[in-house]
Amino acid sequence: MLAIGLIPIGYAVWLSFSDLGLYSNGTHFVGFDNYVRSVFTPRFLGTLGTTLGFVVVGLIMQFALGYLLASALHRQLRGYQIARTVLLIPMLLTPVVVGLIWQFMFNPDLGIINAVLGVFGVDLNFFADPLLARGLVVLVDAWMHIPFVMLMLVAGMSSVSDEPLEAAALDGAGWWQTTRYIILPALAPVIMVTLIVRCIDIVRIFDVVFTTTRGGPGTSTETVSMLSYATTFQFYEFSDGAAMSVALAVLMFPVYFLYIRLTKV
Repeated sequence: MLAIGLIPIGYAVWLSFSDLGLYSNGTHFVGFDNYVRSVFTPRFLGTLGTTLGFVVVGLIMQFALGYLLASALHRQLRGYQIARTVLLIPMLLTPVVVGLIWQFMFNPDLGIINAVLGVFGVDLNFFADPLLARGLVVLVDAWMHIPFVMLMLVAGMSSVSDEPLEAAALDGAGWWQTTRYIILPALAPVIMVTLIVRCIDIVRIFDVVFTTTRGGPGTSTETVSMLSYATTFQFYEFSDGAAMSVALAVLMFPVYFLYIRLTKV
């Protein structure tokens, strides 16, 4: 923990208060100058807004579809074991590979998606339209991680007692009433932990964006991680990139604290 956790974190914090860069003469303490120059800027706030948009839309989509799939698997219909195995495949794939595959599928010239849409007279360039590009990022991330949400909810549903469900059925409760008043309250701890884990993952999203849109068109899909990466490894402003990363970690502290309290780590 000291070697791979605390020391790198401490070094990143130190960098955020220094002036290490490609054209700097040594490393000197500069206080909060990096935060003023790099964090409190329209560019950073814009990427933060994009990141939060991915979080909100991604969590809604992944929870809704994950819950529906978990409900179907929990009923253990015929062939559910095969379906469960197939649905878990996206979660086992490398994100970079997934991003490259989807990027090729949506390629405006060679992709299968545009070829199919062209049959119906639809011509879309998902990498030129900001809204479509954002939707593509959300779609790819959801495709990879809906199986995780589904798996967590299936595990939670297996612990729900049958007596309240049977009593609700005898009282004539429908699917929505049973879900709202029995299943969701019983799954509340599992749902909360699942959403917090996914929230942390989406806030740090990098590989999907890097391999699909590269933050474009323009900066419409640029996240905080993408901006920090570009600042650090493309423009070699190490201290500014560290300041962005530390600022994002500080903003996520309430989420981390909530996760620790819920899991009692």
